[in-house]
Amino acid sequence: MTIKIDLESHSNVPLMAWSMNNNNAAPHIRKAYREHLFRRQGLALCKQLIQLAIELQKHRGCTLAILSGDHFFETQLYGIQRDITDQLNTVEEHRREFLSLDESMHIIQEWICIRRQWSNDSPEQNFLLHSNLIAELLKLIRQVVKRAQLLSTNPEGSALASFCFAAWLNMIETAAQARGLATHCAVQGHSPAELRSRLQFLHRQLLDLDQQFSDTLESIAPAQARNIRNKAERMEYQAHLKRFLAMLELDFCKKPRPETDADAAYTAGSHVVSACQQILVSILKIIETKPAPDLEDWINGKVGGRLDEKQGTSSLASPEHTPANEQTSDSKLEKDSCFAAK
Repeated sequence: MTIKIDLESHSNVPLMAWSMNNNNAAPHIRKAYREHLFRRQGLALCKQLIQLAIELQKHRGCTLAILSGDHFFETQLYGIQRDITDQLNTVEEHRREFLSLDESMHIIQEWICIRRQWSNDSPEQNFLLHSNLIAELLKLIRQVVKRAQLLSTNPEGSALASFCFAAWLNMIETAAQARGLATHCAVQGHSPAELRSRLQFLHRQLLDLDQQFSDTLESIAPAQARNIRNKAERMEYQAHLKRFLAMLELDFCKKPRPETDADAAYTAGSHVVSACQQILVSILKIIETKPAPDLEDWINGKVGGRLDEKQGTSSLASPEHTPANEQTSDSKLEKDSCFAAK
């Protein structure tokens, strides 16, 4: 099971109502509100890039299974490729405030190469090429976070955003990698020493990232931590992670011939990935609905001033917000025969 990241706005309702009805906001309030809108733009792009990473993880798992000899996933391949193309088009429409043409084109070109060549690659090459592309995508997300100033609100919000866009996205990718490699080994009925070593590394990473998750929940506002813990409990995150870690350690990290079948390995890993994705959705909602301190004080009536609708919704495009090396106004991705889903 995989989620679709909710791209709809979760903005503060009173804030939006005031922005439509009030005039004469103090200059610092208008500035804070414009910065809030700019951060929300950046967060929306981050969500789109995260959804793209999720689709690429699905494509990696699907093609790895096919190359390993399990052709059940061939029926899903077209839909996944179509979704990736659609998501790339969506990113291209919204990236201009935060990413340069060169940065986005690099991702597009890498995807075109993978889509053309994956059937000629070995399972190991296919896994590596997909993983490298996803790693580049995660770097782009961190660039957007920096350029949208998502880490410059209050200390608690910054800590949660920093964890979300670094450690937790790595947690999802690490679980997805472990799921893919374990399923591959189960299909083959053999775990070579190199893959066992890689799975041991991923096993340690999952333990470390889970500890970071616990530490972060101790450092943020109690209400936020409670919200996230409740989602983790509903998704049975800890139980699924414990089972998957035990399976990896006992059957894939140590044994050259695993006894777990491919379906069980894939299902156990997918439970962890899905739980992590749902926790991610909860964290993103918290980040989006939490304004900067100045704006929050104004919303709560601690400072005077009114918000001018025109000023509040104006564009923040400026030299410091515009990526370097943008040379042309760009159109949607060209839907040529090698890229567009057929």
